[in-house]
Amino acid sequence: MARHARRRRPSRTGLAAMTLVAVAAGALASEAESRWPVNAPFVRTGAVGTVLDIEPVRVTVHGVRSATVLSDGLDELESAGTWIAVDVSAAALTEPATIAEMALRDTAGREFRQTDRSSNPMVGSAFDPLITERGEVVFEVPDDVAGEVVPVISPDAPRRAVPRAAAEVPLTVEAPSPEPLVPRGRELATEDA
Repeated sequence: MARHARRRRPSRTGLAAMTLVAVAAGALASEAESRWPVNAPFVRTGAVGTVLDIEPVRVTVHGVRSATVLSDGLDELESAGTWIAVDVSAAALTEPATIAEMALRDTAGREFRQTDRSSNPMVGSAFDPLITERGEVVFEVPDDVAGEVVPVISPDAPRRAVPRAAAEVPLTVEAPSPEPLVPRGRELATEDA
């Protein structure tokens, strides 16, 4: 006949010690998270024309245009809002890398991703190291987005470690042009471009 061992209950002192350890670990984790946030990207800010290194990409924002109609040379796309094109140049720093995403943040804190209704060759395609290319990234935004906006540029690369970096460059959007906006395609940047 097998004998079963009698289960022992922890002592009151043992329970108190385990509770104290759990409370201390929770307090330590909370303090560490408040001092070293892990969810936010490292943000580099600059003015128009400033070269910003946001590992693994180097970017420069050159300006912004807006219109009520977007044209690809063949078709014209209407919008219930406004089309905004951000002129940007980029190059990878040491190995091929991409701009994974671009967003446009308005003064109300709303963010709008690059549009899927038009091609955006500056986003999602790899840049070669130290070869600067320039083009425009297009956004479709509501009519009330005007004045101050901030493009938020998020790079990505193979084996990318978190937290990520982002570039932010404040811009002023003028009233939309009645002429169709033909976005600048991706091309090699020239010194005077």
